[in-house]
Amino acid sequence: MGARTPNRRQRWEAALALDPQTALQTGLVRELAEYLDRPEEEVLKDCRGGADMLARAWSAAAPRTAGEVSAFYRETGAYLYDLTWWHALADDESALAGVEALDVAAGYRAREVLDFGSGIGSLGLLFAQNALNVTLAEVNPALSDYARWRFDRRGLSARFLDVGPEALPEAAFDFACAIDVLEHLPDPLGTLQSLAAALHPGGVLFVHLPPEADPSRPMHLWHTPDLLLQHLDEAGLWLERASGPSLVLRRGPAPRYSLNRGLTVHPTKVGWTLLSERPLVATRLNPEAAALLAHLEEERSASELAEEAGMPLADVVAFLDDLAERRIVIRTPISQPARWPAATVVVPARDRPSETRACVESLLALDYPPDLLEIVVVDDASEPPLSGVLSGLPVRVLRLEENAGQSAARNLAAKTARGEVLAFTDNDCVADAGWLRSLVARLCEPGIDVVGGQVLSPPPEGPVVAFEAVRSPLDMGILASRVGPEEPVAYLPSCNLAADREVLHRLGGFDEKMALGEDADLVWRALRAGCGVRYEPAARILHRHRTRLLLLLRRRADYASSEADLQFRHPETRRVMMIPAVGVTSLAALAMLPVVWQAGLGLVLLAALALCAELGLKLRRLRGTGLRLPVRKVAAAIMRQHGAGLYHLGANVARYYSLPLLGASLLWSPLLPPVLLLLIIPPLVDYRRLQPKTSPVSFVLLYWLEMAAYQIGVWRGCLRWCTLRPLMPILRLSITRL
Repeated sequence: MGARTPNRRQRWEAALALDPQTALQTGLVRELAEYLDRPEEEVLKDCRGGADMLARAWSAAAPRTAGEVSAFYRETGAYLYDLTWWHALADDESALAGVEALDVAAGYRAREVLDFGSGIGSLGLLFAQNALNVTLAEVNPALSDYARWRFDRRGLSARFLDVGPEALPEAAFDFACAIDVLEHLPDPLGTLQSLAAALHPGGVLFVHLPPEADPSRPMHLWHTPDLLLQHLDEAGLWLERASGPSLVLRRGPAPRYSLNRGLTVHPTKVGWTLLSERPLVATRLNPEAAALLAHLEEERSASELAEEAGMPLADVVAFLDDLAERRIVIRTPISQPARWPAATVVVPARDRPSETRACVESLLALDYPPDLLEIVVVDDASEPPLSGVLSGLPVRVLRLEENAGQSAARNLAAKTARGEVLAFTDNDCVADAGWLRSLVARLCEPGIDVVGGQVLSPPPEGPVVAFEAVRSPLDMGILASRVGPEEPVAYLPSCNLAADREVLHRLGGFDEKMALGEDADLVWRALRAGCGVRYEPAARILHRHRTRLLLLLRRRADYASSEADLQFRHPETRRVMMIPAVGVTSLAALAMLPVVWQAGLGLVLLAALALCAELGLKLRRLRGTGLRLPVRKVAAAIMRQHGAGLYHLGANVARYYSLPLLGASLLWSPLLPPVLLLLIIPPLVDYRRLQPKTSPVSFVLLYWLEMAAYQIGVWRGCLRWCTLRPLMPILRLSITRL
């Protein structure tokens, strides 16, 4: 078993301890006693009474104006003791908000950080020992002097600002934090504006407030985040998230939200209902949810919605982000990272010299800071070598003398890459100018370690390319999504993929033993390790698909052959096959009618009765929500849902079982009509849905050939790995419901 990850307290203690064998409380008190040249016992007594000492001093001074408050904090010496005791975690662990701040800064890949109201410098020490460039801003010179002494003693460097006479520098920081500071200010707006201005565009401000009023702290002038949140627009900030007493704010334009297509909000006599007609789903809404969703026919920011609905901003943000994860609303991010990390783009290449040069030229035209971009082409034993065709281009070329495969080529480049982020594409791809920015922007969000983008097709030239343009297994669609076996996007192709370099190294890179499926394997290993994986369709590359039919079919068979290997490695990804009850009954009736017409007719009646019962049930449930839709409209929706069930069943059958079923139909002819019906539904639906630039006949024939090739590839993989796992899905009965 690996070593346990240190908890927050352990990380805090490790950052502040001078002697790891000494308890935190003893070590901090001893350090202050040494600095003050006072007996340790006396300093311990003053630390224990620091809060009372501070409260008495506040009551005696009785500051009222902002100037008086500032003067009090500048002159009081009680904070040396009070903060030492607080950071020793003697009475509570609220100081560990500093470790939370560090995690937030790391999640956004911050490098330049500001600790506002830095006190005795404990949080600054935590930042500095985690390789961040830290600036400490403090109004009390005595606290700053002690903090500077503590940094010098540990051999750490920092910048110190006296926030009395010195203004905060503008656009200087990726991240700023104010932990238990702003509640001391009678009017925090001016400070909030200064902190916002000190951030780079896209920068992050972490604010921690005491969760409740404390009678022993009369200097806390207010206790609700609403006082801050109502000023965000004035300060040029927006709320990313709120978690208890912690707020994460961003500088720049806020994300916009809109209701997903096909969803409508309806007022009824008994309240509000959210209706989806495809599929038919009606959901009762509480008044607060209805007030928000009713305003989302056009894009809105969370602050606009909160104001229009009269709801707390933090609640609105949490609600909308939850709906965005469920694809009920669309969240359009606008902000960019405060800091663009160095990025290395890796291109494994074998042969295709002209395509390789075109790929590299598109990468050199990326809208990414040139000084932060490195391009590495790994020549996987091409003949002739690709160095000639790439001469004169500012790229690094690595050469493998023997063909080792794309995974080995990628891993070789990853070992020598200078980038903090690694992005991968293939030499038959051309990158959109904003491709890398879109990938990296996602990787600069907390909890996201791997991200992939959309793979587009070139303009169709001929039926094969037109078919591939709409049926490519590399294109994951136009909606951003989480990635995983049970998510809308199951995996990410390696031709449009980026990852944190350290995460990739911890995962062991791409598996060099896998000729195919290595990208799905990497993504699923990342998920198993607890990494966050996202799909971002704004990151677009153009993939030159195969233009010859035999090459396309061979590639489909090769892809399919990796299923058995992937099933062994990742049994949790086993395929689920839905069995639509009414649809299967109808197919059985079609097979039975020529043989035993009475049995076939009985099955037809059974399916009809099931549909009528479902119609009645759905009409009653709709009326229960307050909606009264026309019977014809509900019936059409029900038929669409059952048609969708047959479509998905047919797609599964065509991909895995069509050849043996057709063979069985030759032996028992009544089976042929339902099998042909099941196999014709998916390509016809796809033709209407995808609108390829080719004829229906060509599309259907290519679809069947593709499925046959894939099926042969699956069997090939099963034989190689001596398993039937890919052919034995988890079966689930599908019964439509409202």
